[in-house]
Amino acid sequence: MATRPPSGAIRSAREAMLGATTAWRGLRTWGTSPALMAWGLLPGAITTVIFGASVFVVATRVADWSRAIAGLVVSEDGWAQSAVQIIAGLAVVAATVLVAVYAFTAVTLTIGQPFFERIGRAVDAQQGFTGAEPDEQWARALLRSVSEGVRLALLTLPFAVGLFLIGLVPVVGGPVAFIAGATIGGWFLALELTAYPLARRGHVSLAQRRSVLRRHRARVGGFGAAVFVLFLVPLGAALFMPAAVAGATLLVNDASGPSRPATAGATPDPTVRQSVEEP
Repeated sequence: MATRPPSGAIRSAREAMLGATTAWRGLRTWGTSPALMAWGLLPGAITTVIFGASVFVVATRVADWSRAIAGLVVSEDGWAQSAVQIIAGLAVVAATVLVAVYAFTAVTLTIGQPFFERIGRAVDAQQGFTGAEPDEQWARALLRSVSEGVRLALLTLPFAVGLFLIGLVPVVGGPVAFIAGATIGGWFLALELTAYPLARRGHVSLAQRRSVLRRHRARVGGFGAAVFVLFLVPLGAALFMPAAVAGATLLVNDASGPSRPATAGATPDPTVRQSVEEP
């Protein structure tokens, strides 16, 4: 009797799990290139200092904001207002986390572009991809990266508002907002983290990257959600960033299939080729 192929839901779940394990494979890169990965900690440390003041403000004011929201919903003091205040606080945190995690990632990748590009090239070389550098001037690439980052940041704002409203739903709102935040935030993280490895394969613009990642939505979603959760660990965004970059490169390599020569319109990288050809 012929076995039935797995359903679409089962296939998607398997792909999501493969994506999540790719984040773990990125962590294992510390064992193969520890010195290179250590350099990748520096940009995250700089961004942590920059974002530290904002995180402090949110942490110290969230109680005041939730109290004000509760006062608008329930006029009298009592258990009802206390319950609304807790729910409102969780909703504010859920919305803030989505924007903060993406913004931290975008800024860190911009600051540490040279470090993370080296990590991406090293991982590609280990996977047998000979590599190609995008045929784009550095200044133009930086301007495009910043403008695309701002566009994506603006896109996170309506999702953050949606998470805030979902978080206000009693009992189920908090867990649903967390799951939705990890799913949506993970997708935005994947768009940022895969920018350089996809550019090396000829997919430079944001529209091109989105088109490629949509073909593997479940796997990309699993990877992005895993990274999002890791970034929620205290100082996790700074500590796990090099591993996330390595994992994103592995994700692109897996999605691209067997290694192939440099993409048309891109300039081969002789450094990477040499590292691959050396015995």
